[in-house]
Amino acid sequence: MGGMPSLTRDQILWAAIRIADDEGPDAVTLRRISSVLGVHVTSLYNHVPTRDAITDGMLEVLLAEAKLPTHPVPWEEWVRRFFAAVSDIATTHSGAFHATSHRPVQGARATASFEIAIAAFIQAGFSTLDAFAAVKTVVLLAGSVGQEQSQSARGESLETRLADLPAEAFPLVRSIAGTAQPEDAWAFALETVIAGLRARLEA
Repeated sequence: MGGMPSLTRDQILWAAIRIADDEGPDAVTLRRISSVLGVHVTSLYNHVPTRDAITDGMLEVLLAEAKLPTHPVPWEEWVRRFFAAVSDIATTHSGAFHATSHRPVQGARATASFEIAIAAFIQAGFSTLDAFAAVKTVVLLAGSVGQEQSQSARGESLETRLADLPAEAFPLVRSIAGTAQPEDAWAFALETVIAGLRARLEA
């Protein structure tokens, strides 16, 4: 007689991602995942023994889905692809992105592209420490942009209530209302970080 198919770590993590996206990041618990998968909660412990292990695994799976470079590429290509990947994750899996945005990357699968990135910056002329700092800068800025995108995707208001501000005291801020687009600011952030890194290299 055949038994039930073995539960895999990826099945558990994708269930967690779906829960975060559909119900919000706070809904992701071992008990909720076991309920969705139709298994006893103890069946999860060998794969994801803690809540942090679930969060780390969710980020690992999302980064793998984003198909970041895993072979040598020029540093600027890596930066652009990383920004695009974070943007895609933040808008497609907004709940899961929020759940994972405060945890550092863990594991070989999730870290592989960062090894590629450091090598790309070193190849371009950065020292090893500056290459690490460059990657860290890109990750921090892209993460901040992604956090705003995920909030927007979840329907959370990101706008200052300009109507509450007196026009005579804030003429410039009020003049931008309705014209400034978040996408333009996100694109500006990407081009600014690339220009800044290029300037550091040229110096």
